[in-house]
Formats: sequence, C-alpha cells, structure tokens
Amino acid sequence: MSLAAAYARVSSERQEKEQTIESQVDALRRAAEQRGLSLPSDMICIDDGYSGTTLERPALDRLRDLVSG
Repeated sequence: MSLAAAYARVSSERQEKEQTIESQVDALRRAAEQRGLSLPSDMICIDDGYSGTTLERPALDRLRDLVSG
C-alpha cells in the first residue's frame, strides 16, 4: 500500500466551529482510504490557527520536508 501525507489548517473562528481540524482529518483519511493509500497519523501535518496569507507555517514546512525527502 502506498503512503500519503496530508495537511490541515483552521485559521478563523467560523472554521473552528464549522470545519474543525478533526472533520478535515476525517475527510483526509476517508479520501486516502478510497484511493487505496495509507495515511499514518505521523504523516498528518496540522497548523491550527495559522493564517493562509503566509506560506511560513510549521506544519506546512514539515509536509514539504516529508514529500521532498
């Protein structure tokens, strides 16, 4: 089975209530499973509360490192 990596981020109060990190991670896991991919917990990168206006986000940096190495 092939591995997948995923990224989730919530930055606004509205998103915190309507599209939580948990709901994003659940959707990412389902999508990976539907595609026959394994998505281990250590391959899910989460930036909670970071703005999308910058690409300098810790978990996004981690995801970049995971997929480039």
